[in-house]
Amino acid sequence: MSSNTQEDPKNLWFEQATFISTHMSSVGYGIHASVYFTVTYFLLKRKRPHKLFWLVFNGFLFAFGTINLACGIHYNENAWVNKREYPGGPFAYLFEQQALPTQTLGNSVAILASFFADGLMLQRVAILYDWNWWIIVPPGLFYVGCVVLSILTVVQLALPDQTSQWPSLSLPVWIILMILPMWLTALIAGRILYQRHRLIKIMGAEAASIYTGVTAVVIESALPFTLISIILLGLFGDNNVAQNLFVSVMVQIECIAPEMIILRVILGHAWTSQTLKPGGGLDRNIRDADAGSNCTPMAFAEPTISLDDSTTRMERSNCQSEASVVHQEDKDRNAGCVPIDIV
Repeated sequence: MSSNTQEDPKNLWFEQATFISTHMSSVGYGIHASVYFTVTYFLLKRKRPHKLFWLVFNGFLFAFGTINLACGIHYNENAWVNKREYPGGPFAYLFEQQALPTQTLGNSVAILASFFADGLMLQRVAILYDWNWWIIVPPGLFYVGCVVLSILTVVQLALPDQTSQWPSLSLPVWIILMILPMWLTALIAGRILYQRHRLIKIMGAEAASIYTGVTAVVIESALPFTLISIILLGLFGDNNVAQNLFVSVMVQIECIAPEMIILRVILGHAWTSQTLKPGGGLDRNIRDADAGSNCTPMAFAEPTISLDDSTTRMERSNCQSEASVVHQEDKDRNAGCVPIDIV
């Protein structure tokens, strides 16, 4: 006799996707923990303005990711272990017990993580566009709308009986929450690529790559988060059960993305308000380049000393010392003198 389950294949795929997603989220959490402790280490090691704010911000993101994963594990444990005799089996439990306190907590911290991630990206857009209100206000209003709809969604999931007369908000809210990071990513990536063209003309491709290279575009625009959002949006639109594979891991990614941006700020590789300040920074360099004069250094966050630069200076110093010794020996030889070793 076969021991395989006789459950409907569609229901079984739903359960499998939900189960696998927890393991994928656990892998994402391992990466998240590494990034969190790296950021915390550099925050504590270096003197930075607003250090306490960034420590708290970073700590909240890590707490959100931890709580969401713990709630997801507990929910799955109930479905397949503790409540295995639930009427209708795990499939029915996963569908009918969305209002449990632990599940409500997991949904709430996922929403909060989204607020933090999108809020930081909105701030980066404001910096890159020098607080141009025509650029900032539309996504800012969209962000406020996301906050309101997300709160209503959490209430609806937590109190399904009292809000049964409402239309389901889960799908439209998820779609809206995924559209916002795509919008912000397009603004950030577009601005960096635009400035890349200008920077290469001034500094050269190699020198400009730290601020406009692939790493800068991927991290500062939170591109991984946006790619997952695009995948989820397509799966949601197709009503594909495979969406369950990515929902949990997306929470970890939306926590990791802003932490990586914070790390670039700490290390002095991120764009700041001074970089594109009108009349200074990049604008001044372009005017100097056009005039044929020497360019002044750009004002990035905490410029760091390059190891290559220090090595070059050491090699130049050694070459100068050797040249001076050879020159002195030639002078002594010409004068008929023999160099004397002094003990």
